[in-house]
Amino acid sequence: MSRAPGAALAALAALLAPSVAGAWGAQGHRIAGLVADGLIDARTRASLAELTDGVPLAEIGLVLDRDKRALEAEHPGSARWHFDNQPACEAKAPLARYCPDGNCASRAYARYLAVLRDRTRPRDERLFALEVVVHVLEDVHQPLHVADHDDRGGNDVKVWVGRRRRPESLHGAWDIDFVREAMDGGTERALANALIEQYRPERAAFAAGDFATWTRASFALAREVAYGELPGFACGAATAGAVRLPPAYVRDATATVRVQLARAGFRLARVLEESL
Repeated sequence: MSRAPGAALAALAALLAPSVAGAWGAQGHRIAGLVADGLIDARTRASLAELTDGVPLAEIGLVLDRDKRALEAEHPGSARWHFDNQPACEAKAPLARYCPDGNCASRAYARYLAVLRDRTRPRDERLFALEVVVHVLEDVHQPLHVADHDDRGGNDVKVWVGRRRRPESLHGAWDIDFVREAMDGGTERALANALIEQYRPERAAFAAGDFATWTRASFALAREVAYGELPGFACGAATAGAVRLPPAYVRDATATVRVQLARAGFRLARVLEESL
């Protein structure tokens, strides 16, 4: 990805400016990347190191968030590559309806996966494609990145989580709070290693399917858990006021996030082994 002269300043401004939650937090992306890094074979590891100049996979997944404003200036519409806004109460809404211009997670992933796999393309194009593929694949495993109830994927729903002193967005809780709950006071690497060990027997099952299969499964989790277990949620009705999440919701959401981070990592490892 080429950088305009003011890109560094724009990226810094993006980091400092307040914004709504829009993706796994840095911890979620790094954990999924660490899982994938612990699974890829030696050939893929060497190809990855050559393409990225040694930048760790766990950091590659952060680029689209870190450079969001500069990226939008270079690629108008890229701010919408992080999600598919499928209506949460319509299980079979066609992609063309909520992604009419191609600027959504599913379309961006398909475009840039093709670039990544094309070894005749210049290195900088393939590196940018890698940054998109890694980030978007990880993002859609957060259920509220593939479902929307006219609330910007839960960004407009305020919730109380645990002992927090003020409410936050439901989307933010899934991006950050439940990831921290899954870490249970440990490190990102410790959780990644634990996920690899726990789910290694299911590697083939986790990695099976394609992007559409994975987004459908994530959408089902949004319907069943993220929205489905939210107190007071009803299709077609706005959530009134801030909702205090009961312990059962936090427990189920944390368990969901934990397995979704594992699935993201296992699937990313397979995609990289096939593409590099």
